[in-house]
Amino acid sequence: MIKLIATDMDGTWLRDDKTYDQDLFEQILELIEQKQIAFVIASGNQYENLKTRFPKVADKLYFVSENGALVADGDEILHVESVTKHEFETMKKITNTVKNPVVVCGLKSAYVREKDGHAYHVEMEKYFKNLTIVSSFEEIPDDEQIFKISFDTTLEELPGLISQLRNDYPEFEIVAGGPDSIDIQQKGLSKATGLKYLSKYLKIDPSEMIAFGDGENDHGMLNYVGYNYVTSSALPQTKAIADELIGSSNDSAVQKKIIELLTSEN
Repeated sequence: MIKLIATDMDGTWLRDDKTYDQDLFEQILELIEQKQIAFVIASGNQYENLKTRFPKVADKLYFVSENGALVADGDEILHVESVTKHEFETMKKITNTVKNPVVVCGLKSAYVREKDGHAYHVEMEKYFKNLTIVSSFEEIPDDEQIFKISFDTTLEELPGLISQLRNDYPEFEIVAGGPDSIDIQQKGLSKATGLKYLSKYLKIDPSEMIAFGDGENDHGMLNYVGYNYVTSSALPQTKAIADELIGSSNDSAVQKKIIELLTSEN
């Protein structure tokens, strides 16, 4: 029996234009309310940004954001895991070594550098409701809780850069956030971390969970749950761990699969 459904956002739930089928979601909401199923938005994105995707019903959903660093029940933050000051100092050194555009993700805000340019700032606004432009990451307040840094890259550059970073900084968890981004975060942290917290909080066994994803930062979650589904646009290494491959996010494959599962379940 399904008691919890978790879904990634970009490349999974959201179309390329960052929208999703509202009518299908209304059907899903009705079904999960009838069956008392927990619905979890599990993403590398900012918590406040994720809530804007579900403005009328965010209080009915659970959130595992920042690749598992923040867990929330609707508007209530339940759990936060941030890097240490020493780890953040190392992260800042990495941003000075790697010349790619980068965003620092914190609890109060995300931070981008002036030098990375207006076009990058505009692109990051798609993912962060709270975004602050700084001349240097040294301007980030000392009391900010930092979750991760995320580099912009290309599909061609990604394998070499991620291999280099993993070799140079084994003390961090370094994953592909998608085909064009690399996340550097606390060692051992993943979306599975957030689901493990919710497993205890909601008293739901992992075998009673299903999950949908497309990227390397979904691997922990996909391996943790009882059964997983991976979209057709997924990275090859993500398709390799799929229990079942489904269609594209642009065709609302995730929403359709959830409705199929919940309407066929006794």
